[in-house]
Amino acid sequence: MKIKKLLLTLLVAAPMAFSVAHAKEQIKVGFANRTLNGAFFNGLTEYMKIHAKEHGYQLVTTDARGDMNKQISDVEDMIAQGINYLVLNPQDPEAGLRITEIAKRAGIPVIDLDSDISLKAPVVTRVMANNAVDNKMIGEYAVSQFGDKPMRCVVISGNQGNLVGKARRDGFFTGVIEAQLRKYNHTEFKILSQGWGNWDQQGGLKAMEDQIVAQGNKINCVYSEMDDMALGAIRALKAANKLQGVKVYSHDGYKKGLEAIINGDLQATASNNPDLLTKKVLNIIQQYQQGKHDFPDYEYITPTLITKDNVKKYYNPKSIF
Repeated sequence: MKIKKLLLTLLVAAPMAFSVAHAKEQIKVGFANRTLNGAFFNGLTEYMKIHAKEHGYQLVTTDARGDMNKQISDVEDMIAQGINYLVLNPQDPEAGLRITEIAKRAGIPVIDLDSDISLKAPVVTRVMANNAVDNKMIGEYAVSQFGDKPMRCVVISGNQGNLVGKARRDGFFTGVIEAQLRKYNHTEFKILSQGWGNWDQQGGLKAMEDQIVAQGNKINCVYSEMDDMALGAIRALKAANKLQGVKVYSHDGYKKGLEAIINGDLQATASNNPDLLTKKVLNIIQQYQQGKHDFPDYEYITPTLITKDNVKKYYNPKSIF
């Protein structure tokens, strides 16, 4: 009888013990986002929640509100909470490097997401759109529209020192110049000025207003490093009654940017889909957890140019981004 009671006790306790052990083994992922000011950054956080849940991971998210020191503090707090992995969208390269070194000392693997970071940074990999390839395609497309007519462009950038922004505009410049040389054996490309839009629509609006005052009717091309800033620039151009004579190009594949392509206000963009980016990040964490620790410096989502010719294939009015 005593043996039967002992066996019964063990059988009842076993599922509870398994459940406790399973709970203890749940992976905790920290996501340190640079800001939630803007549809793209908000999309990153929301899709991280969706895909972390699919994997059964516990997710802790933070918003640095564009403040380097707050992002460092956010990460230190998450480390204190016992995260197993850190996904980092760094506010800037300096903060990113410091944060990855803090995480390394705590023994926490880091995956860099979207915003680039120094090759010296101790990260598993960097997950992002292939900004050089995407924007080279956008530049080539712009030449297909302008032909051999002069392009007099204003550039609207995110913030100074941002490696992704630099890769995007450099890619656009390269695409334009190489396509002009290849087709016409000379270049007709002039950068009139560079404005700073701080990665949001209101910033793009203000930057474009300033450029309209400074450059007047000389502008026939606007290149923006992000769709949201481009939408602000389009608003400013419309208000000044100048959009009809200006072609606008940008990057990200934001659904409102795709609507602007459908309406003819924006000429081209490229996909920087936060759904695909975060899905790739969580898959990399799964692979790392399973023992794969050898990843390339960069893991890219597929380069995709979006124009009036294919926009309806990618437009989804119900998507988060």
